[in-house]
Amino acid sequence: MSLRKARSIRKEGDSGFALIEVMFAIVILAVGLLGLAALLAQLSGSTTQSRYLGSEVMLASEKLEDLNQLDYNNFKAPGVNPPAGQSRKPTLAPGGSLTNSNDPNYSDQVQISSRSGMVADPTGPAGAANDMLTFQRRWVIESDTPAPRVQRITVIVIPVTGTPVEKAETFQTSTVRPCDSFSGC
Repeated sequence: MSLRKARSIRKEGDSGFALIEVMFAIVILAVGLLGLAALLAQLSGSTTQSRYLGSEVMLASEKLEDLNQLDYNNFKAPGVNPPAGQSRKPTLAPGGSLTNSNDPNYSDQVQISSRSGMVADPTGPAGAANDMLTFQRRWVIESDTPAPRVQRITVIVIPVTGTPVEKAETFQTSTVRPCDSFSGC
């Protein structure tokens, strides 16, 4: 009699979960977790690309600023000496190539820490930390481009280290400045 009483109580309240309900809940939860895992993987890849691009933008801006501070062709011509008491200043002479990395006057290599953002000299002591990202910067200086009496300076930054996807991310920027009224372009 107690068995019948238990069955009748169970039928009336119908409390608890059936096996099929639990299976559906597990499937829905698994699909949600798989979607979350895919999102995290995509986020990780985007973070790495963003880190490389941010470093490239910083290095290109830094090089453009450095080049923009240089003199024009003052005291560059052979046989023209600077006035007494002045030394020969670095100049901004037209030339360079964005595709040729063999010209030391128009390219350099920079290492930057992926953790702290500190820039290191790649010609320094060997044994650099494994978190160092290496980039090559190339620049070209053009006179009378895109208009007369101006110079266009273009810098491209190319990753040397990283995966093939990270190496494919390059950054190029340009600036135009008027020529010096005294010495020209």
